[in-house]
Amino acid sequence: MRRRRKYDLYIVVFLALFTIGYFIYNHTSSESRGIENYSEALKSYKNNEYELAYQKFAKVPSGSSLKKPALFRQARCATNLENKELAIKKYNRIVHSGSKSSIAPISEYNMAVLMYDIKDKRAKKHFKKIIKKFPTSDYAIASEYYLGLIELENPPKGEKKIAKSKEKAAIYFKNYIEKAPDGRFALQSIEKIKALDTKLNNYNNLLIAKAYYANGEFENAKAYLNKTTLAESWSDFAKNEYKLGNKDKGNYYAELGLKKHAFNTDQDDVSEVIDNYIAAFPARKDGITRLVNMGLSSTGADYVAYLNCSEVVAENVKEACFRTLYEKYPNGQFSADSLYNIFITKYLQKKYYDAQRLGFLHLKKFPNTKSSPAVTYFMGKIAYKLKHYESANNYYKKVLANYPDTYYAYRANYNLFKEDGALPFGELTEKPVVFPYKKSLDNNLVVKLAYLGDYDLVEELCKKDKFIQSWVAYEKGNYTISVILARNAMEELKNKPPFDDLRWRLAYPTHYYEIVDQVKGNNNPIILESIIKEESHFNPSAKSAVGAVGLMQLMPATYNEVVKKHNLPSDLKAETTNIKAGSLYYEGLKKVLGNKDLYAITAYNGGIGSVTNWFSKLIYSDTDEFVEQIPYPETKNYVKKVLRTYWVYGNVY
Repeated sequence: MRRRRKYDLYIVVFLALFTIGYFIYNHTSSESRGIENYSEALKSYKNNEYELAYQKFAKVPSGSSLKKPALFRQARCATNLENKELAIKKYNRIVHSGSKSSIAPISEYNMAVLMYDIKDKRAKKHFKKIIKKFPTSDYAIASEYYLGLIELENPPKGEKKIAKSKEKAAIYFKNYIEKAPDGRFALQSIEKIKALDTKLNNYNNLLIAKAYYANGEFENAKAYLNKTTLAESWSDFAKNEYKLGNKDKGNYYAELGLKKHAFNTDQDDVSEVIDNYIAAFPARKDGITRLVNMGLSSTGADYVAYLNCSEVVAENVKEACFRTLYEKYPNGQFSADSLYNIFITKYLQKKYYDAQRLGFLHLKKFPNTKSSPAVTYFMGKIAYKLKHYESANNYYKKVLANYPDTYYAYRANYNLFKEDGALPFGELTEKPVVFPYKKSLDNNLVVKLAYLGDYDLVEELCKKDKFIQSWVAYEKGNYTISVILARNAMEELKNKPPFDDLRWRLAYPTHYYEIVDQVKGNNNPIILESIIKEESHFNPSAKSAVGAVGLMQLMPATYNEVVKKHNLPSDLKAETTNIKAGSLYYEGLKKVLGNKDLYAITAYNGGIGSVTNWFSKLIYSDTDEFVEQIPYPETKNYVKKVLRTYWVYGNVY
C-alpha cells in the first residue's frame, strides 16, 4: 500500500514537472516563433505586399506577446486590400480581448472609423465608448468629429428630433475645434458648423477664428474675429494682423489691448503679442521703449519691464532696474531672474557679503528655477573668495549633482579639479543612437516592436512620449526634428537622468563626428561638434535670416575668405566642405585670441572685433566675470550653450 502511494506521488510530481516544462517550452517557443514570423511579415508589409503580409502575420502564435500587434497589422493589411469587414473582425479581436495595452484604444478607434465607412450603426457606440474610456486621447477628440457626422447622416423622424440632432452635431464639431484647433478635421468641422447655419455666440466665433488661424487661413480668421468683441479677442486680432503682414494694424490692436483689456487675457497670449509688437520695429530697443512709455499696469507689464531691464548695459542702472522690478512683482514670473541679476551685479562689484545674502534668499525662495544653477555656482565662488573652501566645494558639488547638464556644471567641475584651463574632454567614443528605453509598459511590447523596426506602430502607440517620437524621427532619417524633439523633452524633465541613460544620445547625437574628427586640425573636435549642434541642429541645408549657410552656419563672405586662403572647393553647402571651412575659421579665431576656446566661441558668434573691444572695455579678473559681462545677450547665451553642449557630449560619450 505504501509502495502504491509512493508510486502515485511520483506520477503526480512527474506530471506537474512535465506540465510546467511544457508550458515554459511552449511559451518560449511561441515568443521566438512570434518574433521570427512578425519580422518576416513586417518586411512584406513594408514592401506593400499586403496579401502575403496578412498570411505571415497570421502565423504569429497566440501565445506570443506580439499576437495583438500581428492582429493589428492584419487589420491594416485588410484595410489596404479594401476588405473593411475583415479588418473590423481583426480589430474586434483586440478590443474584446480584455487588453489594457496602448494598442486597444487605437484598435477600437480604427474599427469605429471602418464601421462608419460601411454604415455600420455600431460605430456610434464605439466612438462614445472611446470618449468615455480614453477621454484625454487624440482618438477621443477625433471621435467627437465622427459623432457629429453620424448625427447629421442619420437624422431621426420629426422636426423637433431633427433640430435636436443638428444641435448635438454642432456641439460635437465645436468640441472638436476647441480641443484640436489645428487638428486634421478642424476645417471640415468648421464647414459642417457653417452648413448647419446655427446661431453662433461670441465664444463660438472666436473658436472658429482660432481654428482658421491655427491652420494658416488668416483671412478667414479675420472674418470671424470681426464677429467677436475686441475686449475678449484683441490678442487674436493683433496676432492675426501680424501674420497677414499688417504691422500697423497689429500694433494698433496690441496697444489698444495692452492698455485696456490685457487684465482678462492669458499671459502667454499677451507675451506673444508683445514679442510681435517689438519685432515690428526696425530696432528692438525702440519697440521696448514704446511699450515702457505706455505705462502698462495689467497683464504683460512685468514682461515689458523685464525686457527693458535686460536691454540695459550699464551694470549700476541694470541693478536698479531689476531691483524695482523685483520689489514691484516679488512673486511674479520674472522675480527669480530679477533677483539673480541683482545678485550677480553685487558679485561683479565685489560686494561679496551683499551678494551672499541675496544668494541665500534666492536659493531659499526659488530652489529650482532657470537661474538656480548660476546662483548656486556663484555662491561657491563667493565662499572661495571669503576663504570658506569646504563650503565652496560643497556648492560646486551641488551644481554637479542637481544641475548636471548645465554650463555651470562644466564650470563647477573646472573649479573642483583645476585642470589648468584645459578642456576636460579631448575626443568622443561614438555610441549608436538606440531605442531610448530598455523596458516599457505592455510587457515590453513597445521595446520589442522598436527592435523589430515597426516604427509606424511604435509612433502611433507612443504619441505623447517625445523621446520615442524623437527616436522614430531618427530612424526615418529626420535628424534635425529628432534632436529638437529630444532636446525639448530633456528640458521638460525636472530631474535629469544619469549620463548613461539612452535618452541623452537622442538629444546629443554624434552626427558628422567622423568628418569633424578628420578635419579638426588643431581644434578640439567636441567643440566643433557642439558648434554644429547649436548652429544648425545637424541640418546641412540650414540657412539663417542673415544668410549664414550649412552645418556650421558660415556667412558667404567668411567662407570665401577661407576658400581663398586654404584653396577649398567652392560649394559652401557640401557637408565636408562646410565643416572643414568652419574648422579652419574657428582655428584662425583661436590663434588670434590667445589660443583660448572660450574667446574663439565668443568670436564665432559675436565677431572678433567685438571680442577684442570687450577685452579693453570690460573689467574682469577671470573667465566667469568676462562671460557674465558680455554685452550681447545672444552671444552670452551662445557661449553658455556651446560649452554646455560640449560638457554633456563629454559625459555621454
